[in-house]
Amino acid sequence: MRPCIVCLLNIVLSPAFLLAQTPSTKPLEIYVVDVEGGNATLFVTPSGESVLIDTGNPGVRDPMRILAPTKDAGVTQIDHLITTHWHGDHFGGLAELSSRPLVSRLSSSSTMEETSSTTRR
Repeated sequence: MRPCIVCLLNIVLSPAFLLAQTPSTKPLEIYVVDVEGGNATLFVTPSGESVLIDTGNPGVRDPMRILAPTKDAGVTQIDHLITTHWHGDHFGGLAELSSRPLVSRLSSSSTMEETSSTTRR
């Protein structure tokens, strides 16, 4: 009788263990955008949160290149925008991107004064 109960419990509980181990249906998506002089990188998490690192050069060209993968990824808002440092090819497209209701939060690893004082040496 005991082996039957153990067998029955295995049959009943096995699907629960399989469901608990089911991986996320969406992978982490990474889009690397050529912005000539650097890269802008868009990350879209399995939960749909988006992170953009750097915005390329000033003007319209690089922000438009960045907007293409956001559309491909189904991103309607950039949840976090990270500027690695204040060189033109890393933050130049920020003004154009900010003119659109797309960027939710901006972060930087340094201030503009810190970067400009170190680049003058």
